[in-house]
Amino acid sequence: MKTLYFSSTGNCLYVAKCLGGECLSIPKLIKQGIYEIKDDVVGIVFPVYGLCIPPYIEEFLQQLKVECNYLFAIATYGCFAGSVCNELNNITLANGRKFDYVNSIQMAENCITFADMEKQEGDNKKQQGVIDQIMGDIVEKKRYVKRNSLFSKLITRDHKKKYEFPTGIGITEEVTVNEACTGCGTCSRLCPMGNIHIENGRPLFSKNCISCGACIQNCPKNAIHHNREKSSARYRNPHIEIGELLIS
Repeated sequence: MKTLYFSSTGNCLYVAKCLGGECLSIPKLIKQGIYEIKDDVVGIVFPVYGLCIPPYIEEFLQQLKVECNYLFAIATYGCFAGSVCNELNNITLANGRKFDYVNSIQMAENCITFADMEKQEGDNKKQQGVIDQIMGDIVEKKRYVKRNSLFSKLITRDHKKKYEFPTGIGITEEVTVNEACTGCGTCSRLCPMGNIHIENGRPLFSKNCISCGACIQNCPKNAIHHNREKSSARYRNPHIEIGELLIS
């Protein structure tokens, strides 16, 4: 079994590790130009952005070729997932493969412009119960697509029209770096797009950002801030070390 994941604060990596098998970082696969995966069971775990599948992930799936007997997708979300499961069910991979199983898991809310990170729980019994249930479904190779309500579909459709997280400038113009920065380069090594470079001991942001927030949430000195953040508190899944999230 191979589980492909994208994770900026560790939630998706934690889920991927719980599900088992070989965990493969999607940013690393893209960096290496690997778009063909073979195994008996293959899965995708990624976060919901703005009630939608992140364009970064959707573009990856459109290029991905998977040969397997069972293909699953799990979307993690904080407050509301919209109709992401329905969106996933409509996706066909590059070799014509569709998902056999689609589900979602509510995790801690990690959007710093939406919620105060200090109030977020890293895990709870309900969350772990859902993960355990999904693990059982995958072991049994259950065919299932989580249903989304008409309201969810309408909300996601509306959000896609005015999507907040396109690849490009992203959040770079809303980010500041304060005097606590030591130029350690952790932010650069976390960025899935290679969008951050260290020059003269300071991070410089280019214009190829997907607004994942990994640089803000994981800065060892809490030196990177968003001008609309709810607090200066930061979140990373308590089961994941920062080294596990590094891309380079």
